[in-house]
Amino acid sequence: MILYAPAKVNLYLKVLNKRKDGYHNIETLFEKITLFDKITLRSLKKNKIEFKADTPLVPVDRESLVYRAIDAMKKEARAANGIAVSILKRIPIAAGLGGGSSDAAMVLSALNKFYRLGLPLSRLVEIGKKLGADVPFFLYDKPFAFAKGRGDEIYPLKWKLRLWHVLICLPLKVLSGDIYRIYTRRRHYSLTKRSLTNKILSPALKEPGYEDIKNISSNDLEDTVIKKVPALEEVRRALKEIGVAHCVVSGSGPTIYSLTQDREEALRIKESLIKHFPLAGKKGSRIFIAKTL
Repeated sequence: MILYAPAKVNLYLKVLNKRKDGYHNIETLFEKITLFDKITLRSLKKNKIEFKADTPLVPVDRESLVYRAIDAMKKEARAANGIAVSILKRIPIAAGLGGGSSDAAMVLSALNKFYRLGLPLSRLVEIGKKLGADVPFFLYDKPFAFAKGRGDEIYPLKWKLRLWHVLICLPLKVLSGDIYRIYTRRRHYSLTKRSLTNKILSPALKEPGYEDIKNISSNDLEDTVIKKVPALEEVRRALKEIGVAHCVVSGSGPTIYSLTQDREEALRIKESLIKHFPLAGKKGSRIFIAKTL
């Protein structure tokens, strides 16, 4: 089986408070984008999990969400066979783009079919929540979703909106747990900001346009991430100098994205960055153009 796991961006992220279990309650607006990891699954006669990746940065044991997703589905199926998995990573690791969570979600769905389990979406979501907070979003067949709780209470949105993005990913791993711990110490919860829950989930809501998304696009974690990765401020400043007035950090990772209305504008931004700002083309930094899946 060959699977393609998409990345995500957080178009909006609001931190509400810290939970008793140590996590945080948030509100976020997810969007799947056309940046993919490629996963190959193959059945083995021996009852084991063989794991390979094209980069040593991907864990190949129980630290991997994919490994744990395979293990969970083998237990569901009481399977005696093994699974060999190979991952070609294109989504940067620990970059706020959800690559590991997406990989795990695609594996859960694929093995549900492979083992002919017929598990309902609700059960896959239950398994996904135990793996990671972002996993449930990728199990839904919608490009946009609003999420609450840890980010694992998913409300799929039937929007037909399509956006283009330029994403600048710096060659650093930033763990979400580290960012939330720093954020907690600062007690910087956005209690004064108005919740979007009622607005986005209202049955009366008309589908938003590009300007609507641009107006709400924000991230409560942005200042904390930039303090940990100061080079992101240089990227943000560079984008503004070439005429990109609005750009946002995605999730808790070292990735900044800008919204554009079409591919041509995205290409212009990418070319300007590479030409005028060496940081954007620095070894290890990556610039992607992607649209809504």
